[in-house]
Parts: sequence; C-alpha cells; structure tokens
Amino acid sequence: MPPNVVEPLPPPIHELLADRDKFRSRYPISLAHRWRISRNPPSFISRLFRSSQPDAPSASFYRLYEFLVLDWNVQLRNELEYFCTVHPNWSVSALPDPADIDLVRYTILAVLTKLMCDSFNRRIGLGLPRDAPAIIQDFEELQARPKVYEQPPEWALHVPALQERTFIPNSCGKTPVEDDEDVSEEFREVNIIIRMPHIHFI
Repeated sequence: MPPNVVEPLPPPIHELLADRDKFRSRYPISLAHRWRISRNPPSFISRLFRSSQPDAPSASFYRLYEFLVLDWNVQLRNELEYFCTVHPNWSVSALPDPADIDLVRYTILAVLTKLMCDSFNRRIGLGLPRDAPAIIQDFEELQARPKVYEQPPEWALHVPALQERTFIPNSCGKTPVEDDEDVSEEFREVNIIIRMPHIHFI
C-alpha cells in the first residue's frame, strides 16, 4: 500500500469521549496485530487470499489521535514506538493532509505531528536512529551515523489556532484547568486545553 494513502478519518472527539470503553475495546493490547491494519476497503488480492490489509502511516497516525483524546498513555506510547521503530521508513513529514472539516480534530492532528517529531527526535538526538536494532551491540556505530531528524508535514504548520477554547478531559473525566502545570503548551497555543501526554520512550 502506498505510504501516502489517506485513511478514513477517525471519530471526532465528542464521540470518543462519550464512550471511552467502546473505543478502548477496539484496541486490545495483546492483539495489536489484529487492529494494526488499514481501514480502507481490502484490495482484490487481499480478498482473494483472505489476508488482512497492511497497515499504513495514516492508520497509525489516526490511532495515535484516538489514544491521545482517550488519555490512554500506555497505548499512545506503544503506538509511538511502533510508528517510530517498526516502520522507520514512515516519515512524519510525508503524512498526507487529512483536509478535515472538523476543525478541532484537524487542529489536534496538526499538533500531534509536532509531538511525534519531539518524541522521535529525542531518541535520534541520543544516538538512536529510527532503524536502530532492538538489541544494540555497537552503540558507538549508531552514534557515529548522521542524525536525520523528523519534521512535521507542511500542512500541519499552517493549521491555525481554534477561535474557541476547547477542553479535553482526562481518563477520569476531569477537565483540566488552563494554568495547570501538566497542561500541554503545544496544545494551549492552538486553544486546546489537554493534559500533556507521555510521548517519550526508550
């Protein structure tokens, strides 16, 4: 599947927040191989051989959005690591523009690309390229490689801040206060008040 294929958009935040358990149940942690697939209609070849759709960068990106809104830190970090290390050829800058008419969702997606870059670039800066092996035997060789940092896609840089402030409650249903220490500055800049997610992993 071409890496720039656009997936069906994920649910808007009001649907996700209205029934967190329903959406969490779609992603059992122990069965990730069953839901890490494209949501586009299966190809003729896939139907012929009854094989699942291969995963796609947009599909993973939209799952990250869902986990972020659901305040599901374990799955968010798992998916960040999956996108970063299992698919090092998936460039953040190549994520296609969803051209979303839901402005809140579109703004969240735009900021999410920047958080993905922060997460991946921290590892890269430490000498861990995205294609680093799971078991490192020659760390000096990895550190000697040129550091190739991720950049947000061009479309994400031009998504404006929301005109009305939007609050996204945490997993306990508590609405964050704008000046709380754990509120994300990246989201606050675009008029979204949400707790800063845990985006870093080793």
